[in-house]
Amino acid sequence: MKLNRQYIRMFTVQKWLFWALLVVAVIVLAQLAEHTNTRFDLTASQRHSLSPTTLSLLQSLEQPVDVEIFISHNHEFRDLASSILKRYQTASSQLNVRFTDPEQAPQRVRELNIRQQGEIVISTGIRRQHVLDFSEQSITNALLSVARQQQPLILFVEGHGERSPFSDANFGLSLWSDYLQATGVQIESLNLAASPVIPENTSVIVIASPQRAWLEGEITLIQRYIDNGGNLLWMAEPEQHLLLSPVAEQLGLYFNSGRVLDVNAQLLGIQDPGFVVIADYANHPVAAATPSVTLFPDAVAIEQNTAVATDWNYTSLLHTGAQSWIQMNTDADDTLVPEFNANTDMTGPFSIGYLLERWPDSDDNPQRIAVLGDGDFASNTYVGNAANLDFANALINWLTEDDALIEIPLRTTPDNQLKLSDVQSMLLGIGFLFVLPLLLAGTGLLLWWLRRRR
Repeated sequence: MKLNRQYIRMFTVQKWLFWALLVVAVIVLAQLAEHTNTRFDLTASQRHSLSPTTLSLLQSLEQPVDVEIFISHNHEFRDLASSILKRYQTASSQLNVRFTDPEQAPQRVRELNIRQQGEIVISTGIRRQHVLDFSEQSITNALLSVARQQQPLILFVEGHGERSPFSDANFGLSLWSDYLQATGVQIESLNLAASPVIPENTSVIVIASPQRAWLEGEITLIQRYIDNGGNLLWMAEPEQHLLLSPVAEQLGLYFNSGRVLDVNAQLLGIQDPGFVVIADYANHPVAAATPSVTLFPDAVAIEQNTAVATDWNYTSLLHTGAQSWIQMNTDADDTLVPEFNANTDMTGPFSIGYLLERWPDSDDNPQRIAVLGDGDFASNTYVGNAANLDFANALINWLTEDDALIEIPLRTTPDNQLKLSDVQSMLLGIGFLFVLPLLLAGTGLLLWWLRRRR
């Protein structure tokens, strides 16, 4: 009887101890859930997580950013919006996220000119951007725009057949220009013959593949702009680079004759060796922001003119492969596949892109110039290929001295389309139409036969 009472007391103590420990465990788990945020994203390319470059941007924010989303409490996309913005808010303490019901705040809606449910307004007090969808690209672009210390003004030279940032033609640069403007960059054209005065607030001048001769006065304006510390992006082309030879001499560079050919393009399924594939970059922030190879159709090689003494720091940014060569015979038949001629052609590797940097005595900010041996890479036809857009954006961020914002490449959802060969399609068809039904029927007959034997 005594043993039974001890057993009962022990059982009672164990029971209360179990419940006490359970309560403590629940409290501890609740606290951990409140103060930690652990997520697992097993999708291809981590599409439900913020990209590393977006996280880098969020961590570099130096001032509070207000994010206000206008969406009703019972709207079907409210939970989705909350989940997406929670990722941003978790990555940066500088983000102040607020949900506003447009039906309960009509004055606020009129004040900010809200046009639709789910519209996001991102602001820093002096700048404001509206976002109309929940994609990472749109939200991050808006953050990039308001986070810029200043809105750069980029002038594209026109009047000599240059590529236009407002042209939708294959030759044009409108796709790249649209992206730059979405991130807070001002884009304008500059005709040096009609307006021989370069605005003082110009951040970068872009010379994009001129096709016709320049006036001597126009060249002088560009040279004076460089002497005064202006930043420049010059995209040259085979033979057309001769139109600006005085500028090349001023920069201590010279272009090789002929065009660069590269058999490595065949690795990307491109049979034309005129498409130069760049996988070898210099150790530079622009290269670090370029996540993969870039493609440069019909490029010209560039070299530093060591005979000219300058105060520039030179970086050879883009290096072709060892199997590349320069075709010196520019009159060759374009309908034939080019072949290396050991008697006339030059073997690689070569550089098709240089970055120049120096620090003027009167300014703490560096002067930066980029000279590329191709302009097709940024055109509407090719800017979406490989990492061309990432590279072009990184160049502009470097030239405008937004070093903290260089690494912000676009990230697209991978194509999840299942492509089957004819044999695989046939095997799947036979399997589902014949093998699987026969297997099920055979299993049924086997079970029936076994039961009958009993």
